[in-house]
Amino acid sequence: MKFSLNYFSVLLICGLLIPQLSIAKEPTKVAKPVRQEHTFLFLSDIHYDAQAKTTNYNGGDTGEDLWAMFLKKVDQLLSAPDAPSFIVYTGDLPGHYSCTDGCYLPPNSPLRANHDTDLVKVIGALNQIADKHHKPLFYLPGNNDALSGDYYSFADAAQKTPLDFVFAHKPISTYFYPSGKTTGTTIPGLVSNPAPKMGYYAACPEKGLRLIAMNTVMNVPNFVAVDGSQAIPDAQKQMLWLGEQLAAAHKNHEKVYIAMHVPPGNNAWGGTPMWSFSNGNDTSTLNNFLRLTTRYKQEISGILYGHTHMEELRRLHSADSSISTVAISCPGITPQHGNNPGFKIVNYDAATKELTDFTTYYTTPGSTQWGNLSYSFSKAYGAPKGTNILQQLSKMSLNAIADSMNNIYNVMNGQPGTSQILPGIEVYKR
Repeated sequence: MKFSLNYFSVLLICGLLIPQLSIAKEPTKVAKPVRQEHTFLFLSDIHYDAQAKTTNYNGGDTGEDLWAMFLKKVDQLLSAPDAPSFIVYTGDLPGHYSCTDGCYLPPNSPLRANHDTDLVKVIGALNQIADKHHKPLFYLPGNNDALSGDYYSFADAAQKTPLDFVFAHKPISTYFYPSGKTTGTTIPGLVSNPAPKMGYYAACPEKGLRLIAMNTVMNVPNFVAVDGSQAIPDAQKQMLWLGEQLAAAHKNHEKVYIAMHVPPGNNAWGGTPMWSFSNGNDTSTLNNFLRLTTRYKQEISGILYGHTHMEELRRLHSADSSISTVAISCPGITPQHGNNPGFKIVNYDAATKELTDFTTYYTTPGSTQWGNLSYSFSKAYGAPKGTNILQQLSKMSLNAIADSMNNIYNVMNGQPGTSQILPGIEVYKR
């Protein structure tokens, strides 16, 4: 498949068609500029179970009580004078189900009906809150979202995606992406959406910033395609498209956030690979991805991911072992993995777009409201004022990072032990 870009459209959408002009003046004594920061809301892994009125914190998913607390807290944060500018959701919307007899969901089964109900309710509520606050919400596929089941292709055998299904049952505003709707000057539109049935796309949340939303579910070893596609060729096509998006960002002097569900590297708890390497050694999807993050490290200001439900981060390395960029996770709202429910507000430099800090808001079992429990990256990792996340993690030793991560790994809910989470921090070529 060949991808192409309409650069005029890209420039127009990103608000860069007319350059900023300045008039030279005599040099005067200028005070050191104060860094201006913006924020975005980072959500992942809600796993809403419409059948559960109360949340079982011992392996259960998000019930009605936790869901209501979460929505109230998010509404409060989005109502603040310094509210986040946009929302990123890195996948996994519905509740889990038993996969003891396989993870396929037959179209007329009770499990499929529950799954589809969860999708409609959770997307409808997220869209409603984004619409209320006029905040664009950028969604990308998680492994639990597909209509056919866990780790199945985003589109089913009838070429229907979860978004096709939900949009047919519930009106979706212009603030939910990738709905394909735009309002001209109010919300930035899609830059590229070459394969809607695959779920990956690119958009500009604000001038000079490109968000590349990937579908990394197709990269995992137990992925199953039922839409007539093939995992390895489709993963390679997505990498080709990613390269074109990064090249366009370079050409347009944009910074980039890459968002995904399943991260590259190893599972922090157990050390097993997150992505498959079945398509060959040096040409594997992981190695191709690391080549791109190395080549375009000046453009990539951060990587965002979900899936693990934990408070994690990763350092991506170049072939010479230098750190090219960092990835940060968002905890799950569901407490299904033994974590306290959590989500983030991420700070970034308004000029450089570099990630400067984040605050994780969390709640605990038995709470009747979300409350104000939180912690920040800068305090957890001892980052001096004026240091961004990449700078701080680049100068820390691996053991120092693991020690800091210990305290917040399962969202301030006990300590897992340094040796158990070490395998998931560093990402190298395989």
